Amino acid sequence: MITDNDYQRLIELLGLTTETDKMPERVAQLFHALKDAERVFPEHVPENVVTMNSRVLLKDLSNRREAELTITYPQDADPRERKVSVLSSIGTALLGMQAGDIVSWKVPAGEGNFKILKVTYQPESVGDYSL
Repeated sequence: MITDNDYQRLIELLGLTTETDKMPERVAQLFHALKDAERVFPEHVPENVVTMNSRVLLKDLSNRREAELTITYPQDADPRERKVSVLSSIGTALLGMQAGDIVSWKVPAGEGNFKILKVTYQPESVGDYSL
């Protein structure tokens, strides 16, 4: 699930062409996820869905550690502030998922599995549709 606003901004960001075979792998993954996502008006997205600029609390299922991350546009990503780009494997995996979902992405030790415990902040749930 993705909001119409996020969809439009991400499509512009990707500068999509129809030649997906020439896209970098991460961009192609995001493109396919966007293409297949259910689009909703921002005011109709459930508050437990990860949208752009959402902050999420995750639990690593291998070591039970928790971490909170914010999904951002590439220019706003900052690992020191736990802001991850939507074009990263983490960002692509989380976008559109919901609290309670299990998501996976590559980590140094192989494949990591994480549970989304809570969407601690979602712009749309507080009426901020411009982020």
